[in-house]
Amino acid sequence: MVSLFKEKNHVDVLICGAGPVGLFLANELAEFEINFRIIEKVEKHPEISKALLVAPKTMEILDNRDLLDPFLEHGLKVKQFCMYQNVHDTSNPVKIELSSMNANYAFGLIVRQNKTMDYLIEALHKKKSMGKKNIPKIEFCMELIKYEEKNDHIIAVVKNTKNNAEEEIICQYLVGCDGVHSAVRKGINGWTFEGQTLKSTWAVADVEIDHELIKYDQATAFPLNEGPIAILPLDARKNTVRIIAQMSKEEIKNETNDNVTHGLTQDTHITLEELQKLIDERISPIKLELKNPVWLSNFKINERIVNRYRTGRAFVAGDAAHCHSPFGGQGMNLGIQDAHNLAFKLALVIRDQTADANKLLDSYEQERYSTAKSVVAGTGFFTKVLSGNDFFTTFLRTRVAPFMFNFFPQATFKFQNNLFQNNLHYLPESSEVLHNYKPLSSAENQLIKAGHYVLDGSLIKITPHKNHERITMFDVFRSTALKHTLILFTLNKGVTADCNPLIETLLEVYNNYKTTITPIIISYQGVVNTADVPFMPFQEEGREQHIFVESKFELHEKYGIIKDIGKQAFVLVRPDLYVAGAVFEDDVDELKAFLDGYLSRADR
Repeated sequence: MVSLFKEKNHVDVLICGAGPVGLFLANELAEFEINFRIIEKVEKHPEISKALLVAPKTMEILDNRDLLDPFLEHGLKVKQFCMYQNVHDTSNPVKIELSSMNANYAFGLIVRQNKTMDYLIEALHKKKSMGKKNIPKIEFCMELIKYEEKNDHIIAVVKNTKNNAEEEIICQYLVGCDGVHSAVRKGINGWTFEGQTLKSTWAVADVEIDHELIKYDQATAFPLNEGPIAILPLDARKNTVRIIAQMSKEEIKNETNDNVTHGLTQDTHITLEELQKLIDERISPIKLELKNPVWLSNFKINERIVNRYRTGRAFVAGDAAHCHSPFGGQGMNLGIQDAHNLAFKLALVIRDQTADANKLLDSYEQERYSTAKSVVAGTGFFTKVLSGNDFFTTFLRTRVAPFMFNFFPQATFKFQNNLFQNNLHYLPESSEVLHNYKPLSSAENQLIKAGHYVLDGSLIKITPHKNHERITMFDVFRSTALKHTLILFTLNKGVTADCNPLIETLLEVYNNYKTTITPIIISYQGVVNTADVPFMPFQEEGREQHIFVESKFELHEKYGIIKDIGKQAFVLVRPDLYVAGAVFEDDVDELKAFLDGYLSRADR
């Protein structure tokens, strides 16, 4: 498939929506040098920030793309979740330390949504200044009116909301990152947004609070029978927090249900006095004085998910595909992970680098739908436990949860990793682009499975003319980010062709897929010499080397290449940091067959 890019109204991808998800997708396509336009119907981004939390997995994704620095520099690290079950005795709260999470960034990062968008826009500008091609400006005040799919393209009609001028844009693919009211999703009959609006009503406010119980490295919750109150830190310098509180029927006035944003149906705006009264009544004798409100509103929670992620050449991502309770802060993170999954697949198809375009594009829904469904169900259950006042949920909240978190560290570990999707894996049997490899022995079954998120660890970089440098596995993936990474784990078998025949196998695969695969060797320190480095026949232009070693077999073992088994293994990692396939040395033909049906050969 060739690019349609001929003039301004001919692009490979049209992105509708310039929120965090659309902007991250734009950054991804810019890195892959795919021609795109990104439109946004509002005139400018709002100052009010609905999404706040950048989760550990999202930080790893941003880090892999060299986008994380401004988030870490300006964001607020949340290291603890604290629940006060008894407002009359605050001396012994339930505390969940986030440092034990299975993640490189074992904390939550509070970043206002408008700042997230600013950082992603700045990243696009930086790419353009560094010579990346065809990076457009974000087109504000541009609204998608309708679109029609033809055999090999989509004709989208967009309107300038300032002067009502209409324009046709011809694109190969259309991606709706345009929120719960998505014009992309609504533009095709049969594309539904299934789910429900919960009956409970909530208040949200960004205000100043100065109180010893409110710490700016923790999220604080009062899971009370009268209705829970959650407090998230926003800015330690200004003592600003976000309060989310369930309202009782008596506290709800003039309710309307016609404005759904970010999974929330907004009602009338609660006043500061009304919210202060609610807080005072719930947590007395604790006195929290609310001051200088920036945002005050009511909302209902929507739990909805699309019936499909793809219709022909149109896709949806983020809030256009799913919305759910804000508890857990997963909405924006789930959307960014949608874009991370979709972007490299679109790039491979547009560049004609995949063996089966439809199979690859279908895998976006296969992999992301079940993830979204799980998050919608999980956040819904979490909200019910926090807010329910029946016997079962009250017992869970007041007795079971505190007991488990206080006396069973593994329960805490599992809770926080599930909450932040740190252990998310795709199932090979449900995705057509994951190699479902089944080794013969139980010991060999420890080999990392296709669909698993990659694991990090320490490596030593071997170079011919420099001191050896210690790096991490994630550093290696950052350097191979725009291609698949094919890793040969050699154990102690060496890295030269005369002592290890699998080096020739790695070279053969590399030569077949030069445009889509970067080869890497990870070996044992004791069998690699500096003199081995220059021999490597697959030196890429601008790439220093491909050989890394470890002083112990820790990474080998993390990936399931066990010393006692004595077999080398190949692991293929996708650009979105998920394993596409992994095989032991005697099953390398299986990997080759998988690649033949997945990627296009370089000489095709």
